[in-house]
Amino acid sequence: MAVLFNQHWDIRPGLTRAYSDFVMTYYNPTLATIGIKLVGGYYVTVGMGPRIIAVGLAENANDLEAALASAEFESITDRLMEFVTHYHSKILRPTGRIMTDGYKVQTGLWKLHQYWNIAPGVDKLRYADFVTRELVPGLKESGLEVTAGWRVVVGSGPYILGECSAPNLVDMARAIESDAYKAIMQKLLGEYVTDYHSRILAPTGRVDLPILLNEMMAQF
Repeated sequence: MAVLFNQHWDIRPGLTRAYSDFVMTYYNPTLATIGIKLVGGYYVTVGMGPRIIAVGLAENANDLEAALASAEFESITDRLMEFVTHYHSKILRPTGRIMTDGYKVQTGLWKLHQYWNIAPGVDKLRYADFVTRELVPGLKESGLEVTAGWRVVVGSGPYILGECSAPNLVDMARAIESDAYKAIMQKLLGEYVTDYHSRILAPTGRVDLPILLNEMMAQF
């Protein structure tokens, strides 16, 4: 089962260019070498910081554990800390409530991340039925692509992450302002969950742009 490795940080003031060079030249390639496939890099435009979220994928928990225990990861992370602050990380696994055909890089898309805990006393089967029968269809009706559902297994909560996508900020805003979105969110927040917050994420280009360029070059 694939697992997600999310890292959160802010760039130290005055180091943006040096940070970008380091990430593109050293950090991202090192993670790929040790078995952590970067599938997204995002900047939080709306919601709580830290502002940068780097999303990595490993084939399974054992592969991720080996990568994180490697000398290469320790060394490159030490170097990363020269450029960033407010660092923390999370390991997540799929909830199994959202059907996906693998987890792929989505180039150029904006993301809506929604975080929550299941409210005390809520029956887990009733919650799961609501997610599959009402929440996911409601989000799709609003115009959002429901990408995945994750549960935090290592790291701070809230412990559920719902992930949606839209082509651009205008489409994201239109979906969030729709009647379908407001209705389903009112039911989610009113009956099923607590500790809710959300983030709107813009692609940084440091992960998806090289992939997009490679795909374009492959067609020549």
